[in-house]
Formats: sequence, C-alpha cells, structure tokens
Amino acid sequence: MKKWTQRLLLSVCWWSACSMAQAATATTFRVVTEDAPPFTYWHDGELAGPVLPFVDKLMQAAGLPYTHHVYPWARSLALAQHAPNVLIYALARTPEREASFHWIGELVDMRIYLYGMVGRKTPQVDSLAQARQLRIGVINKDVRLDWLKANGFSELSPTSVGGLDLSENSEVNMLKLRRGMVDAVPVSRIAMQTYCRHSKLDCSQFHQLYPLPMTMSLYLAASKKTSYEYVNTLRYHYRKLVQDGTHHQAFSRLGDG
Repeated sequence: MKKWTQRLLLSVCWWSACSMAQAATATTFRVVTEDAPPFTYWHDGELAGPVLPFVDKLMQAAGLPYTHHVYPWARSLALAQHAPNVLIYALARTPEREASFHWIGELVDMRIYLYGMVGRKTPQVDSLAQARQLRIGVINKDVRLDWLKANGFSELSPTSVGGLDLSENSEVNMLKLRRGMVDAVPVSRIAMQTYCRHSKLDCSQFHQLYPLPMTMSLYLAASKKTSYEYVNTLRYHYRKLVQDGTHHQAFSRLGDG
C-alpha cells in the first residue's frame, strides 16, 4: 500500500509538472489592429470597440492566450504577413490577399463614401474622374489606397491638382481633413459617426461627397505561418459564436448598405 501511494503521488507530481511546463510553453498569439473607428478606438484613455470583447470570447473559447496591440496599419499588416501566430483585424478580403492569410471569419461588410467638410470650396463630384481632382487622404497599406490606385488615382505630387495623401492612421487622416490639408477621406457611414461621437464633434460639419463603387468585406484573419491546428480551432469557435448570436450582437449595427 505504501508503494502504491508513493507511485500515485509521483504520478500526480509528474502530471502537474507536465501541465505547468505545457502552460509555460503555450503559444501566445498577438492580435494586431490599428486605431480605426468603429472597430477599435481610444475613448477616455481606454481602448474600446466591438471587436475587443468578441476576440476575447473567441480566444477564451479556443483556449489560446493572447496579447492585443494597436499599431499603425502598415506595421500590423507586416506582422501578419511575416510572423507566426498573429491575428489581424479588420482586414479587407481581396483576391490579391486571398492566398496570403488564413481567413478566420467575416466581421462585417462596409460601403465606402468620400466625405468632405461642409462649407469648403470642394468641387462637385459626380464621377470617379471628378474625384481624381480632389486631394484624398488615405491610410498607408490600406485596401482603399490599393483600390483607388487601381482605379486611376495617383499619389499627390508638387505639380498635381489632386491625388492621394498618405497617413499612418485614421486619426491623422481625419485631422488633415478638418484642417483643410485634404479635400476628402474614404470612410464608411458608421465609421464617420463613431469618429464624431468619440471625438465629441458635430457630425453635421461632414458630408458625403460621392459614394465610391466599393464595398469592403472585413475579416479577422491569421498569419500564413500559423499552424492549421490553431487555424481550425479558431474557425470552429468563430462559427460557434456566429451560431449562438454573439457575432450578430457585436457587429450587426456596423453594417453599411
């Protein structure tokens, strides 16, 4: 009996040691994004937005520890392109990006408009050709930059009348619009409303100049170097959050028609 008890204690100690060792070596994911309403933004010094609790529920359900990071979009994108075990949101799913990421699940579709400031002497815009005469603020490495370039827009130059002016994040981009450094920015309706609300601005000072023929399907995605075991686990628990209504509760109000 004494030997059996001793062996049992040794087994328990060995199992505990193994469990602690596994916990110590557990993969910690990096979840990366940018400061971009309505998904993630700073409010009274705290990070806020509907994706935060959703990602937390997803990672808890999947049993994956993680850290959350808000970077300029170009840096977040570079990490998701080159490092293992990185999740990124809200990433537009495009044919060009299809093979570069593991797509975990869609967050929302968003229609994009060119917004300007009321009272500015901004030319009337009824077509893409007329929009090319505007100074348009865009975020570096953002899919809207790619789309505009693919549709004949070029970056600003000292001699150009209009063109694309690049910023590192949406806060700087919106500040340029308010200060008259650019004529327009391409954002969704809900993104503009969220920006106004959390910046304590009167949103009537902004108005839609032109609806771009562009809709972004925005996703939570994993870096290509993330193992299929983790990817499949995340996809499974993402589907569960869709089925139990958590996804709808988090993102239904963000959709733009």
